[in-house]
Amino acid sequence: PTSGTAYVLGWDIRSDIDSIRKHMGTCPQHNVLFDILTVEEHVWFYGRLKGLSEEQVKMEMEQLIQDTGLPHKRREQTRNLSGGMQRKLSVAIAFVGGSRVVILDEPTT
Repeated sequence: PTSGTAYVLGWDIRSDIDSIRKHMGTCPQHNVLFDILTVEEHVWFYGRLKGLSEEQVKMEMEQLIQDTGLPHKRREQTRNLSGGMQRKLSVAIAFVGGSRVVILDEPTT
C-alpha cells in the first residue's frame, strides 16, 4: 500500500506487527497439518512456535482439546482423522497462545 494504515488492538500494522502477531491466530481455508503428528503434538508445536512455555502449552492443550471436542482423538495422527476432526484441530490451533483476534477462513467446510 502507498498510504493509510490499519490498527489491530490499538497497534499500527506498519510499526507494531510483532505485537499484533503475538495476539493473533488464523485458521486458513486449507488445513496446515502434518500427517504424522498427533492432535496433542500439533497443539504443542504451534504453542511453542508462538512462544509459550512448556507449562503454558500443557495447560492450554487440555482446554483447547476439550473445547473442540477432540479428547478421544488426542493421540491420533492427523492422517487418521476425518475432515471434520481436522478442521476442529485447525480451529483449536488458531486459539493457541490466547489469541485475542482470530481470522477464520471457512472453518466449517
